[in-house]
Amino acid sequence: MDSKLLRKIRKAVSACAAAAVIMTGSSFGTFAAEFSYGGSVSTSVSTSASESQVSLMTLPKASLKSEALVSNATHPFGYQTNRLKVRWNKVTGAKNYQVCIRGGKYNEWKKFKLIPASCTSVTISGLSRNTAYQFKVRAVNGNNCGAYSAVQTLRTSRIDFDADGWKAMCRIVYHEVGQSPDPCWDEPIVHVADCVINRYEAAKYLNDSLWAPYYRGYNSVQSMIYQSGGFMSDAGLANDGATYNNVTNKVMNAVYGALYSKVTVSSIKHNSNVFYWQNTSYKPSGSKVAYVYPIPWGGYFSIWREYWG
Repeated sequence: MDSKLLRKIRKAVSACAAAAVIMTGSSFGTFAAEFSYGGSVSTSVSTSASESQVSLMTLPKASLKSEALVSNATHPFGYQTNRLKVRWNKVTGAKNYQVCIRGGKYNEWKKFKLIPASCTSVTISGLSRNTAYQFKVRAVNGNNCGAYSAVQTLRTSRIDFDADGWKAMCRIVYHEVGQSPDPCWDEPIVHVADCVINRYEAAKYLNDSLWAPYYRGYNSVQSMIYQSGGFMSDAGLANDGATYNNVTNKVMNAVYGALYSKVTVSSIKHNSNVFYWQNTSYKPSGSKVAYVYPIPWGGYFSIWREYWG
C-alpha cells in the first residue's frame, strides 16, 4: 500500500478513537476503546467525576415500628417465650431488607437473613425465655445499602399465653385490686399481677417444688386461674363485674409489665418473688394488702402495708 495513503488512514483512525473517548466520557462516564491497527493496541480510558454518584443508589434510612401491646403483631400468641416479630416501615427503592440481631446467644451483631421487599416484618424463633434482644434493619438494593435503623430492644415473655390467657390474667387482677382509679392502688395492681404470673411460671417453667404440684397439670394460665381453685372461676369473675370490657388500661399495663419484666405503672418495679396477696377490708374507707416474700432460711415473711381508698 502507498505509504502516504497508509499514513492518512492511521491519522483518520486515531482521530475517530479520540472523538469516541471524549464523547463516551462526557455522556456515559467510563469507557475503554481498543483499536487495533498495524499490530499495535491503543487503549483509552476516561472517568467522569460524577461516576460514583451516578452508579450508586441512595436508599433512605430504615425505621422500625414500635412494640405492640399484647398482640400477635410483636409477640406471637402461644410462642412469646421463644419468638419475636420485628416490624419496619417500607423503604422506597429497597429490593431486600437486612435484619440484624444481638442478645441471648448472639454476643455480637448477627445478620439474620435478607428479607424480600414485599415483606415488612419477620418472625425470629429459637430465642431464650425472658431475655432481651436488640434488632436493627436496613434497606438493600444490590450492592447498595441504606443506613441501619435505630436499635430496638424487645424481650421474650416469662410465660406463653393466648388471647384468652391474656384476658384471664387481666380479669383476676382487676377483680382483686384494679377497680379503683386512686393511685394508692398502683402498687397492689403491679404486685398482684406479679403474683399471678409468678405462680404459673414457677409451676410450668421452673418446676418449683411448692407450686408445681398444684399447677403442673394446668395447660394454660387461664385454666390455672379459672379451674384450679386458687383464684376464681370464669363465671365468678363475670358475676362480680370483672369482665374484660371493664379492665382498665392500668391493669393491662401492669400485667404486660409483669410478663415482659417492664416498668409500666408509676415507675414501680416488678417482683418475681411475690406469690401471695390479701385484700381484706378492715375499715369502710380502706383495705390492707399483704405481699408475702420468701425468706432465705425457708418459709415466707408477710409484709403488711395500708392503702387508703
